[in-house]
Amino acid sequence: MGISKAFGSTQALCDVNLTMEPGVIFGFVGANGAGKTTLMRIIMGVLLSDSGEILINDHSASQDNRRRIGYMPSERGLYAKMKIFEQLVFFAEIRGMEKSEARKSAKEWIERLDIARYAEKNLETLSTGNQQRVQLAVALIAKPRALILDEPFSGLDPIAVKTMSDVIREQAREGLPILFSSHQLELIDQVSTKVAIISHGKIIATGTPTELRKVAKAPETIEIPTPLATIFGDLIADDETYHDKVVSEFERRGKNA
Repeated sequence: MGISKAFGSTQALCDVNLTMEPGVIFGFVGANGAGKTTLMRIIMGVLLSDSGEILINDHSASQDNRRRIGYMPSERGLYAKMKIFEQLVFFAEIRGMEKSEARKSAKEWIERLDIARYAEKNLETLSTGNQQRVQLAVALIAKPRALILDEPFSGLDPIAVKTMSDVIREQAREGLPILFSSHQLELIDQVSTKVAIISHGKIIATGTPTELRKVAKAPETIEIPTPLATIFGDLIADDETYHDKVVSEFERRGKNA
């Protein structure tokens, strides 16, 4: 892809390359402002890149093939005063589903995500966690060929996290390529089959959790692998000076691995 994007004098992304593969859950981790959301918006066509190209099945991304990607944006763009079931059917129809098929899919997803009891309630009456379940249902409603989820676990309680994680794993088992972002390394470690770490707009490491542990030369046993949060937690620290030192050290380790 080679995606680059600047906002004025700020380089948000610098020659970023990521490949989503069928059945792979790709965890995208970095500090706030590292470039995660910017890349996702470019993939979905919400933003234009300054250089580089998004490819979908080896073809340049278009409005038509982007419609087949289930997208959960960070800003959660749903209608606050619209009923949940009605809203799901609406989004399914604008993505090309017939009304009967849209209603069937909406019923399946509100049951699977345990929000059926809220079907006739307006979105604004739901808790943050349940609103995010609705947002995930919207991303899945039209049988997407890939998923892009921007901070899907943000603000969720443990039960909602488990529900979200289970659904993401189920979709991966069905062959969907999935990219999700988070600054919570524990969740990245638990859910991802592959991880990319981004810092100041640059990808500094990519691999499976096991591969990243090896690059960092972390102690590990078969029974108790060292958590990624222990190894890379400082990569998402608020202290920029310390953050930069950790990034430089990790880049050095990768070159010497």
